[in-house]
Amino acid sequence: MLKTNATVTFAVFPEWDAAYLVEDGGIRLHFICVDPGPGQVSDYFILLTDTDLAAVVNQAQLRTLVETKLKRTLRATGIASKLDAFIGQSVTI
Repeated sequence: MLKTNATVTFAVFPEWDAAYLVEDGGIRLHFICVDPGPGQVSDYFILLTDTDLAAVVNQAQLRTLVETKLKRTLRATGIASKLDAFIGQSVTI
């Protein structure tokens, strides 16, 4: 996981020659972190689905959507506490 208060920047991904990639299900955005913390990668990606984007009508809403997706992807915001409680448990199927 990224170090606390790490900054990510929307940036060109060399393999795409662009900062985003339009896919069938949405748009994949590339972010870099110049100081992610020890042992962490520098490149991060999020997918804004067509459904996500349909609700966006201005720049402020887009920024909020991107921040929410990044927090969920990089910090597991909104789900980590639920998943962490499940670690180590067995499931019989």
